[in-house]
Amino acid sequence: MTAEPRVLHIYDAADVGATLVKYGRREGKPWRHFNVLPPEGTALSAAARARKLAAGSLWQARRAAAILRSDLLHVHSGSRIGVVRSRPVKPFLLHFHGTDIRSQYYEPARRPALQWGADHAVKVLYSTPDLREHAEAARADAAYLPNPVDLEELPEWRPAARPRLVFASRWHSSKGGRQQLELVRALRAAVGPGVELQGLDWGDGAPQAAELGVVLVPKMAKPEYLRWLASAHLVIGQSAGILAMSELQAIGIGVPVVMPLGEGYYQSPPVLQGDSAEALAAAAAAALADPSGTSAALGARRWLQEHHNPVRLVGRLAGIYAGAG
Repeated sequence: MTAEPRVLHIYDAADVGATLVKYGRREGKPWRHFNVLPPEGTALSAAARARKLAAGSLWQARRAAAILRSDLLHVHSGSRIGVVRSRPVKPFLLHFHGTDIRSQYYEPARRPALQWGADHAVKVLYSTPDLREHAEAARADAAYLPNPVDLEELPEWRPAARPRLVFASRWHSSKGGRQQLELVRALRAAVGPGVELQGLDWGDGAPQAAELGVVLVPKMAKPEYLRWLASAHLVIGQSAGILAMSELQAIGIGVPVVMPLGEGYYQSPPVLQGDSAEALAAAAAAALADPSGTSAALGARRWLQEHHNPVRLVGRLAGIYAGAG
């Protein structure tokens, strides 16, 4: 393998692979991206089965051709590890992104495949600091690679006419769903009826959020989602204690973010924190008095450039690839 291996990123999570390949190619790296899922669904008629078989054969051919042109594979998400378990066989990195290692790894039916991936990968990466204990349980030398934030794709911050708080994540236990609902109650009491609370109509806790007065909006394509974040006066981050991609994108747009963070996860993070729902709600109410001033004081984009800069992460990843050889 050369010092600049031809790397194929397979699949994706939160566009991490796409962003790394975009900025890697700008630096002259021979990286490519294969993000085509195999055909799924049940084919009932003979004609439908024939079409599915043909589509499956085409997908296999495209996958094999892309792998054969590569020296090293970078597989995004342990749940997709099956893509490298058939010929053609190439060395691969396994990149955990969340649910795959946080919860699926502990399910008896899924663990063998995930452990096989961790055992056979030349390197294991994980994308958020909370995953460390889980990734290291699967592979002791797993390494943290922060998610890259593509500032070029972020829209201008344009808060809505009416004060608006946006809950960026789905209403699910993996995102601290119960605590999020507690925060809704505290926010409603702290900011008053003149402030609109919006959230995604996504997750098993969404109906409860609606009952508490959150205006639910449907899931949307990424550009529209980013514009929605940019319409907020404040963004409420997930209660799981990590800066996932949505929170990082809100920070990049310039919207002040209010959320709890896990102790020791980040260095001087540019968010408004609190150790209880009431403290977070008080921080949000204070920030609503001057969102622009709050944003300027946080200096969030500078922090992103230091810790989640795609160019820097491409350089670090290139070193990992070279070491994997």
